Amino acid sequence: MTKKDALFSDSWMSSWMRTINASEAYREAGKKWKDAIVLRFDDGLNADGKKHTGFFLDLENGSCKQLRYAGEADLQSAPYILTAPYHIWEKLIRDNKDPLFMIMSGVIRVEKGSMLTLGLQRNAAKALLSAAAEAVAKPDTPYSAEASQAQDPSKTGLSHRKTEKSDGRSSYSTTSRGLDFESIPMQLFQKAKQLGVWNPADIDFSKDRAQWVTFTDTEKDLIFRLTAMFMGGEEAVTLDLLPLIQTLAREGRIEEELFLTSFLWEEAKHTEFFALFLRDVIGKPFDMEHYHGPAYRRLFHGELETALQRLHKDDSPKAQLFASLTYNMIVEGTLAETGYEAYHRMLTEQDMLPGLREGIGLLKRDESRHIAFGLYLIDRLLRENPELRDAFETEAGRLAGLVIDVVDEIFAPYQTMPFKLEKAWFVDFALNQFKKRMKKLFDA
Repeated sequence: MTKKDALFSDSWMSSWMRTINASEAYREAGKKWKDAIVLRFDDGLNADGKKHTGFFLDLENGSCKQLRYAGEADLQSAPYILTAPYHIWEKLIRDNKDPLFMIMSGVIRVEKGSMLTLGLQRNAAKALLSAAAEAVAKPDTPYSAEASQAQDPSKTGLSHRKTEKSDGRSSYSTTSRGLDFESIPMQLFQKAKQLGVWNPADIDFSKDRAQWVTFTDTEKDLIFRLTAMFMGGEEAVTLDLLPLIQTLAREGRIEEELFLTSFLWEEAKHTEFFALFLRDVIGKPFDMEHYHGPAYRRLFHGELETALQRLHKDDSPKAQLFASLTYNMIVEGTLAETGYEAYHRMLTEQDMLPGLREGIGLLKRDESRHIAFGLYLIDRLLRENPELRDAFETEAGRLAGLVIDVVDEIFAPYQTMPFKLEKAWFVDFALNQFKKRMKKLFDA
């Protein structure tokens, strides 16, 4: 490659635009995108002997109409502006990083535009960046989509380390070394015993039952939808936690196993809580499966179950890392926490369903311990296996996209959202939770 063809040069931009318009992947993924976007360098861009703000891309239904250096006027007119330092844009393109992960983790900032729309268009963004990487590839090392996919755990699978059969227990941790009461799992176990002992059957739903009949059909439908999603989710995590407990038990991590016994018990209580709400307020259970949309099913029936059940045959550090990422950080730490916060906020602001509100408040307290354990486990696995960080980031970005899809499904059936729920609030809260967890992991 000549100096003139260097990344971010005028000739590279021309090559990028040609590659975009020749890309079948972008033509298909970007067919619903029709807005201009500015990729802004917050420290400026020196290219071709001049300083520039960034790049302006005029994108329309799977094609690129214009790609050039951005000017100040573009910052006013473009519906979308993404901002990051020079080295981040370079890393994004050269290393084929997941753009959604970098946005949700706060590395790239959304200065203008809808985060939800960007999330729903994540495949188009990936195709754009693949074209950018192809445009900068050296002739002797051509960019290859297949080579790029080889780094993607969703394409290649995991290491498939088979679980070895135990030859029998020869000793016990408690009698050979004692318990580490200062460890994070044991500290969380103490909190679980102090704060987690509440009985769903003790919650009084009589006022909820009286208030229920005053709701409109649309309001009832939203409550059914949210309840069905939470109830299914709580049952799913109850069912799918056992393989992780068994894996950590085989490794002799007694402190982690002790905490997870309280974890499993609490998930079972949460499942019971929602079932009692339906029984005592609605009067009888009924089929609510139709409230589980395609994205919800992909996450809970597909990703969650697959990641956890895989541990029965592959208990490698990578498999454990992906299981905890899916369970603790995506399902619990991003989607469920966002949903419960929104649900509790809605019930509090509207002063309604006090029994449901009380239970969700207690449930949120339990979930905070579960998420703390998940962050501890992910941190331990990444410290012990630093070579897994890139794979972790790629998988986190892929799964974060499903969270946005599920949020979109919640709002899609309603022209006017009952109880003043706001889609933008959901997305912003989820983004902030994800960003906060990633910062805690990688700043540690």
